[in-house]
Amino acid sequence: MIKNMRYRDFKIYYKDECNKALAQKVLDQNYIVIDEYKNTERNYVAKIEIDKKFYVLKSPKAETVIPQRKVQTIFKKGEGLTSFKNIDYAKSIGLDFFIEPLAVMVKKGIFLQESFILMEYVDGKLIRTVEDIDTIMDMVKKIHEKGIYHGDLNTSNFIKTKFGIKIIDTQAKREKFWHFKRAYDILTMKNDLLVLEREYEVEKDYKVQRDIGYLLAYVIKNFKRLPIVEKIRGLKVKLRNKGWKI
Repeated sequence: MIKNMRYRDFKIYYKDECNKALAQKVLDQNYIVIDEYKNTERNYVAKIEIDKKFYVLKSPKAETVIPQRKVQTIFKKGEGLTSFKNIDYAKSIGLDFFIEPLAVMVKKGIFLQESFILMEYVDGKLIRTVEDIDTIMDMVKKIHEKGIYHGDLNTSNFIKTKFGIKIIDTQAKREKFWHFKRAYDILTMKNDLLVLEREYEVEKDYKVQRDIGYLLAYVIKNFKRLPIVEKIRGLKVKLRNKGWKI
């Protein structure tokens, strides 16, 4: 059961007292940064140390700096809390594939102002083999059957640990109608670099349902691959690098 409490200007979401204490130490900046994996205007991810143990700290800053994303936070919980609640639900129905947040810290007025996600640091290896992709596709089939989709399905968002392959970097959202998001997952996976390198057949054992949602996902995916669209997306990246909030 996810609990919450006020601390400083934040609301901390947690399941047990130990993780609540860890979140308080994060907000007190009582930790050591070991390695910054990503530090941009849109995202921050780092390996940190608290009391001689390692954790991963993430701040999805895009929600607070991009105007259209910021406006959406009036009505939405934010990436951190959404992930925490959705992964908790997935685990409750037997889908124990996800790296679950230990605690989420949210500072919000009318808009989301700041948020942090604290996760356990897990040693693991990158996905490399066809057998690994087979395992991933079996996992994808199971979460899709429960109406859950990844949202950025590629092999780099999985990690091979001593406990098996785990899913990372997902909000584990649910899809109630059609198969648009689940189809988009599969179409994204088909363009994964490792999948292409291994000439892996993504739908050899699991074919996503062909309905109007699939058709829409197929049209949008191919539209995004048009040369003119790719140029526009490249321009957006350049503008973001110059400080534009788009």
